[in-house]
Amino acid sequence: MDLDKNILATLNPKSLELILYPTEQCNFRCTYCYEDFLIGRMDEKTQAGIKNLIIKRLPKLENLHLQWFGGEPLAAKDLVLDLSNFAKRACDESGVNFSGSLTTNGYLLTLDLTQKLCDLNQKNYQISLDGFEEGHDKTRKLASGSGTFNRIWSNLISLKKSDLDFKVTLRVHLTKDNISSVKILAKEIKNTFMSDPRFTVFLKTIENLGGPNITADVLLSKSEKHAAIAEINNLLSNKTFSKSDGGIYVCYASRPNSLAIRANGTVQKCTVMLSDERNSVGKLDESGMLKLDSERMQLWMRGYSDNKNSLSCPAVGLPKIPNLIPIVSAS
Repeated sequence: MDLDKNILATLNPKSLELILYPTEQCNFRCTYCYEDFLIGRMDEKTQAGIKNLIIKRLPKLENLHLQWFGGEPLAAKDLVLDLSNFAKRACDESGVNFSGSLTTNGYLLTLDLTQKLCDLNQKNYQISLDGFEEGHDKTRKLASGSGTFNRIWSNLISLKKSDLDFKVTLRVHLTKDNISSVKILAKEIKNTFMSDPRFTVFLKTIENLGGPNITADVLLSKSEKHAAIAEINNLLSNKTFSKSDGGIYVCYASRPNSLAIRANGTVQKCTVMLSDERNSVGKLDESGMLKLDSERMQLWMRGYSDNKNSLSCPAVGLPKIPNLIPIVSAS
């Protein structure tokens, strides 16, 4: 099939994205979270494996991007800083472009820590909000049960007042229960952040992604979703956030040059289907050797040779593998 420019860009063997889980623990207990928090801090063998993998791959790379995930990655900020520092120094010595981004709840993203991250080219942050103070605190709580909004908002204000070079995407979640609170939030975001080009807004409806928490009763229907997003964007005076520029959007999980390395060394493609064995495509050993299962990898990359629609979310309609043997995680 013909491949458009968006697809071709994802096939560049000189670019590598590593999605890293420095810890799979989290300081939050969001009411709709799909994660089980069974794995903790990244073990030392996996840390060594990541460093050795980077060294092995650098001679053939032009671009290396680290995407920090969790859990809450900044709950292990020392690992984020250490591995970022290692990667930046190695890339600088090899003439490789180095960048990074974090999916973080924002609670620990202080100005001082952001300065350190920016110095290491880790400059892009996605931070979720579920409404203004009261609405947000109903669903995005600390493990202790306490609210989190005021701390996150204070951190965001500190970032805005700084002259740091960063990009923050405020991911605003929508449910049947929080529309009125999100309307208040939208007005506050517009007044506080929308004049600053470093801040953008991404409106996202909560979905049922599995895990221990049931969310069906708060999910918006398709028509409710479109109406809510249009109304909130109008309050923000915000153009609808788009994942592509008119070409085909290719999910990171489809891309052959994007791999998620969990805290125990298990290599996966998708950051949502954590417990699905089809998602475990291999493991990373201490030497930096990636042992990948070609059949499982092909499941996730099938959109390049089959139905292009699966490129945008290969988890939808993911084929079964008969007699699937579990991959033993790196210890």
